[in-house]
Amino acid sequence: RGKDPGYIRGYLPGVRENGGQYTHGAVWLAIACLELGDGDRGWQLLHALLPETHPTEIYRTEPYVIAADVYAAQGHQGRGGWSWYTGAAGWYFQAAISGLLGISLKDGKLTIQPQFPKEWSQWTAEWKTGTGLLKITASIGEQEQMVLDGVPVKSIPLLELQGEHHLSVTVVRKN
Repeated sequence: RGKDPGYIRGYLPGVRENGGQYTHGAVWLAIACLELGDGDRGWQLLHALLPETHPTEIYRTEPYVIAADVYAAQGHQGRGGWSWYTGAAGWYFQAAISGLLGISLKDGKLTIQPQFPKEWSQWTAEWKTGTGLLKITASIGEQEQMVLDGVPVKSIPLLELQGEHHLSVTVVRKN
């Protein structure tokens, strides 16, 4: 009986997990880098996965959808595949929101502990609730702090927010 590696042998060498870029794995690597505090490497990986960073005539998938894989097979190098059939986009979203921006929601409370790549000094976002809007600005500074409408806080009870509020998050650069 010969060796049978399973379903993977159904793909050509250099396609999907069989030697191509398997996007799930690349996103998980970005998450690991971010969890280890390496915002630069995490951002580099996430940025490289964006369809807009690939030449359209080679990538040949939609410029607004993360591909499940990118081929390395001869004659197909750089071509994306399985663009609408991937959980990698969901993992990418988690990596960007939870890992890079550091936005976390637990028990109805929002906390923000961003990773800042060296090329970033600030970012802004909006978080909508059923009854309110939270405008967030995160930046690099001398002292870690989170200030909601001028008052220092540790977390934000989102269920209590009504109307528009402003949150300023300052972190000390780690890298």
